Amino acid sequence: MRTALIAGIVLSSLLGIFRPASPLASPSIALAQSCNARRNPEETAMSFIGRCCKGSILRVFPTHLLLTKIEDIRRGKTWDYKKAWKLLNDNRFKK
Repeated sequence: MRTALIAGIVLSSLLGIFRPASPLASPSIALAQSCNARRNPEETAMSFIGRCCKGSILRVFPTHLLLTKIEDIRRGKTWDYKKAWKLLNDNRFKK
């Protein structure tokens, strides 16, 4: 059983099935590695917070903006958009 598993892994790696994607293969993948809010305008606030911020930000972040794109938060004019933008860039909540 164990040799069959090892043989399957070796065969699949030779065929290139488990080839890891290069971080430079796609610009969107390379940009997603950044934890700078300005460099991820198309990402939602929830995914950015999950990747780059501590969970305690959710205590003060406006919940109705979690599914909003970061670019829309940056351009928002009301107090809750401004607060969300400030929190996304606050070093207290960075991982």
